[in-house]
Amino acid sequence: MGQRRNDPARSGGAAINDPLLTTPTARLMALAMGTDIRVFEVPVAHSAGLAGLVGVGSGANGEPQCKIGLTDDLDDDLRADVLAFGIAVLVGTPEVLEKSPDGVLGISRQRLPQADNGPGNLAWHMVQTCGRESPSTTFRLLVIEPE
Repeated sequence: MGQRRNDPARSGGAAINDPLLTTPTARLMALAMGTDIRVFEVPVAHSAGLAGLVGVGSGANGEPQCKIGLTDDLDDDLRADVLAFGIAVLVGTPEVLEKSPDGVLGISRQRLPQADNGPGNLAWHMVQTCGRESPSTTFRLLVIEPE
């Protein structure tokens, strides 16, 4: 049985290798979309000083949907790192979301030292694959207190 001609994974044509996706953030957005993670912007005025949010909410049909919110004032490098960290939390350690009563955690703006394991390490590998050299893709997860 021969190799399929149109198999993008075998030909190096996976979403992160698409020549139209020119930045690590664009590549990570394609990864999120390809894994059915909804990414949305959070106005900085409503961010409570966070870089983003990660959690599970309800989709349009009421079924659970993974979501990542990114504060709209992040530069492209921090946006890529926070997005990768959010994806890594959702796929690598979803049980941490149980620490929050509503299944949503905040992602701090301050980088922590690069982790050797866990979601920070997985995120580092993702951004490297997408063409970004990051000082750290490890962030603190915070329970958001209701006002």
